[in-house]
Amino acid sequence: LEEDFRRSFAENRTNSHPDRVALAPVYAAPEQGRSRRGVWLMASALLANPAFDGAMLAYCRRMVEPSAFRWPSNKIFAQKMRYITCYMLIGLAARFEDGTGPAPTMTLLQTMVPGSSRQVSDLIAGLRAGGYVVAHQNARDRREIRLVPTPSLVLEIARSPLAFLASQAMLEHHTLFEALSADTARLSRLIARSTEAFQSKDVLFAPFETVVEFTGRDSGYLMLCAVMGAHLARQAGEAWDLALTYDALSQRFQVSRQHVGNVLALATKRGLLTLHGGKIGDVDDRLLTEFRWWTAGQMAHFRTLAA
Repeated sequence: LEEDFRRSFAENRTNSHPDRVALAPVYAAPEQGRSRRGVWLMASALLANPAFDGAMLAYCRRMVEPSAFRWPSNKIFAQKMRYITCYMLIGLAARFEDGTGPAPTMTLLQTMVPGSSRQVSDLIAGLRAGGYVVAHQNARDRREIRLVPTPSLVLEIARSPLAFLASQAMLEHHTLFEALSADTARLSRLIARSTEAFQSKDVLFAPFETVVEFTGRDSGYLMLCAVMGAHLARQAGEAWDLALTYDALSQRFQVSRQHVGNVLALATKRGLLTLHGGKIGDVDDRLLTEFRWWTAGQMAHFRTLAA
């Protein structure tokens, strides 16, 4: 069944036009078949909504906005290992607070994330110095130091989930974005549920090869959102204020011009998109279809967990 999912997605990504959903990818693992199938059936319904591209454009606009978070933000959100570390810490802390998981200690966190122990400890030290993580000593066992993310860190790490929910609300009217933005404890529980879903069987992220590749580069995912947003805005006849020049992108995302060129080459050298004078040119249907399925799947995933 896992192979059926991957094959159906690959066929849809390769053969179908972005405006036609040929086959909804569904995953039916015995332990979580119903929830997985529900997510992809919801994603299929979202894709069939005539307003979906507008909601996807709104998501891209939110993602490329300058962040008020300063550590700087691109060193947290836009650096994959650091983002995953913060995401996992928030999930650990939420489960501990609810009495369903162990204490969120440095030792536990270091065993659960892709970075080295030194990278994790350095990151947490910086976040503690910036006031984004607080350390609490266990009164019964003073050797145990519990790491607690602050609301400002939770809101920054949840930028993408919240943006997905805000865009999904344009298609199915609800107030989950507002409710979760105002309640970081509930938002932390949403992230905890999300980490459990990814750890059990990742069919929400791993199948999207181009998206995954962009996320592996500093600010790569944000640049992908920038080029896709520019394309969607042009298709809708709307303005897109962020120029796609190396200078503009390097300033917005606080990376070098050379790094911008290297990231964009992930798509331009394969013919997935073209850029001319800081503006989007052609976008291959393969990339657009993958990004549409990715966006719909994430909308459905977080909508399901939030509900």
